[in-house]
This record gives sequence, structure tokens and C-alpha cells, in this order.
Amino acid sequence: MSEEKKNVNIWKSLQKVPAGTMFVPLIIGAIITTIGQGIFNVDIWATLGNPMKDMFSSSGQMLIIGLMLFFTGTGVKVSDLKSALGRSVPLIVVRLVVAYALCALYYVSFGFEGVFGIPFLAVACAITSANAALYMGIISPFGDEADKAGFGIMLICSMPLLPILFLGFYGTSGFGIAQVMQIIALLIPFILGMILGSLDADIRKVFAGGNATILPFLGFEFGSTINLFKALGMIPQGILLSIAYFVIVIGPSYFVERNILHRPGYISVASASLAGVALAIPAMAASSNAAFEPFVSSTIAILAFVLAITNVAAPFLVKAELQRHPADNMAK
Repeated sequence: MSEEKKNVNIWKSLQKVPAGTMFVPLIIGAIITTIGQGIFNVDIWATLGNPMKDMFSSSGQMLIIGLMLFFTGTGVKVSDLKSALGRSVPLIVVRLVVAYALCALYYVSFGFEGVFGIPFLAVACAITSANAALYMGIISPFGDEADKAGFGIMLICSMPLLPILFLGFYGTSGFGIAQVMQIIALLIPFILGMILGSLDADIRKVFAGGNATILPFLGFEFGSTINLFKALGMIPQGILLSIAYFVIVIGPSYFVERNILHRPGYISVASASLAGVALAIPAMAASSNAAFEPFVSSTIAILAFVLAITNVAAPFLVKAELQRHPADNMAK
């Protein structure tokens, strides 16, 4: 039997699923977490300890994200970055302005408790979030370097900084030098990679496939934040907020992307998934404002469901969008 026939082709099978190299490990990680925490009440990765813990649990997310920023930076030229700013910034600004305005309106209308069992805290954490890493995994097969360069900008906007600053207007005090340093820490690996890649073409070639190598690990780490039992316990609220998330997140930026930037629209759709870090924001907000404390548990459960459904749906929505508006027909 030839070596070709013996090969199981796991990698090729993963690539047949939209963003499969991240999505499939995410599902596996969620199942492992659900079995461990939901059935045996054990954090499997914490019990095993390092290096397993940092490889497959959320404790290693920032290392992987830092590597992704560096790898992405090595492939970015200044001209690509200018193009990314022209594409990404308008979409991000429109998206965030609409999201935060609606969050404020939601609070004014329904207070901290919210309506239909969806607290204000859950809305603020959800519709202001974007999973930049999943975005990178989705667009990698067909996006150009300018699309990929937008990863760093999107990642900065998806970190807890902006939501915590926003929640500060409602009694929190979470903004300070630590958040400023967080932005700087995110920029450094991206800029370092861009400088090295621009100075030496060989460096750009060496790290060209770096993101593809680490995406499965990031998928596992995102999956480790999802307890399917807890997510299913808030199904009605999760469904309602997921629908609202897609409408609010995709709608305005998609309109701008299609009608003003004259792009296919896949950037707006690919960025429509909740970031795993959003699940950490409720506790951060509650630590600064006791008014949020009664809503932390329900908010995390709702966000876990939204995280699951948006991360599952986003790759398929992008695939459908590309069928409607192929990337190879886009205006340059």
C-alpha cells in the first residue's frame, strides 16, 4: 500500500469545514470542558497542569494571540497596512458607534436588569465584542494581506478595554494605565513582526505559515471557555441575544462595506463572532461596581451560548456571502 493511501488526511478534512482548523478543535475543547466541569466537576486542563494547561486552556490564549500578531506582522507591508486602515477603520468605527449607542439606549430603557432575562451587562459585553482570531481563521484562505493586516486593529478593539471604559460611565472605574499598557502590549508584536518582515524577506517566508500552525491550539483554548450545559440553560436568552448580535454587528458595517467601500462584504460577516475574552468582562465590571454582581452568573451563561452559536455560525455565513459576492469579483 502506498504512503498516499495510508495517509488519513485529517488536515485536509479539517480544511473542508469553514475555518475548520480552528472550529473543530473549538468544538472538541468545549466537549472536553463540558464533560469535565459539568459531569465530574473537574477542570481537566488545570488538573493535568502545564504544559497541557497552557496549550489547551484559556490560560494560554494571550501567548497564542501574541504569536498570531507577530506572524501576521511579518507578512504585512506598509502599503498593505495603509489599505487595511482604509478598510478596517471605517467598518470598526461604524460598528462600535452603533453598538455602544444601542447599549446606552438599552440601559436607559430597561436599567441593569434589562428585558426578557437579558441584563444590560450581557448586552454590553456581547455586541461590543468581535473574535479577531476567528476572523483571521476564516479569512486566511481567501483574504488578501490587507484583510489580514486588519487583524491587529480588530483585536485591539475586541479586548476588554473599550467595554470596561464604556461601563465606567455606569459607575465602574476600570480604566487606567493597565489598559493603556494592554494596547501597547498588543501593538508591539505586530509592529515588531512588520519591521522584521520588511527588513528581511526570508523572515517573511519563514513565518508565512505560522498562523495555520497555531490556529488549532487557539481553537482548543476558545473551546475551553465553553460549558455546553451552562450555555444550554440560557437557551431563550442566548438565542435572542445571538440574533440581536448578528443584526447589530453585521448590519451597519456590511452596509458601509458594500455601498461605500465597494467590497464583497465578507469582512463584516467574518468579524461577527463573540470573542472568548468577553466572558471575562462581567467579573471585571462587577469588581469595580457592585451593581453588576447579581448579573454576573447569568451574563456569563448567556455569553457562553452566544459564543458557541456565533463562532459556529460565522464561518458558514461567510461561505454563503462569498457565494453571493465572490471575492475574486470585488472592487480593488
